[in-house]
Amino acid sequence: MANLDVAGHVREIDLVVFDKDGTLIDFDHLWSGKVMAAITATIAEVDGSPDLAADLFSTLGADPASRRVLPESPLAVASIPSLVIVCATVLYRHGHPWHEAESTAQRAFRPVFQDPPTAAELKPVGDVAGLMRRLAAAGVKTSILTTDDRLGTLATLPLIGIEPLVHALVCGDDPIPSKPEPDGLLHLAALAGVAPARVLMVGDSAGDMAAARKAGAGLAVGVLSGTSRAEHFGSLAHVVVDDIHAIRVLEPAPQALR
Repeated sequence: MANLDVAGHVREIDLVVFDKDGTLIDFDHLWSGKVMAAITATIAEVDGSPDLAADLFSTLGADPASRRVLPESPLAVASIPSLVIVCATVLYRHGHPWHEAESTAQRAFRPVFQDPPTAAELKPVGDVAGLMRRLAAAGVKTSILTTDDRLGTLATLPLIGIEPLVHALVCGDDPIPSKPEPDGLLHLAALAGVAPARVLMVGDSAGDMAAARKAGAGLAVGVLSGTSRAEHFGSLAHVVVDDIHAIRVLEPAPQALR
């Protein structure tokens, strides 16, 4: 148990659950490159037009000029299987029969997203490992709740130096309802043997905050290091901060001298 302070919000916390993309790692640095490659592969597969490419970017939620992912878009919050359905839907809208559209999305679009990231594609949001070590030293466990696939998530942990520091994962392809449902957060709390009220959830989307609220988490912390801005969290976050480094471990008060 430790007292954690996030911008003046102090709670007794036993488990910090982190979202991954946009919270622990730079979202655009990883995913803008992947969506460019996935759409290029899809267009090549169907000999598609610039109009189709533009529709894919727009519907998925990416700006090819700035190479940024749009807040609360499918790319920002959806699982990879859901993104494949979005891709197939756009292909269908452009005249491809559904079974062909779905097959193309599975064959050309999905593999790019499922390829494990390389070290060059990952840019941690500051000293992620250092923060997790400080939490561990204070007796606080850390877990990850993400809509990314388990394969890619497991590949990420050693590349940013946090593999031995993460207690458990819930990922987008696990048989657990995804955020904004609370199931994943409740599952991680149960694995850690922690009451939800002693969990701090930190993430960069309204879905992260909704999951925390529904689960009864002690503190829901929205971060601006990902795709969302402060207004996107609405009233769901208890507090909105720049990034995870607003989380501070408070030193225990010294005992009175006898």
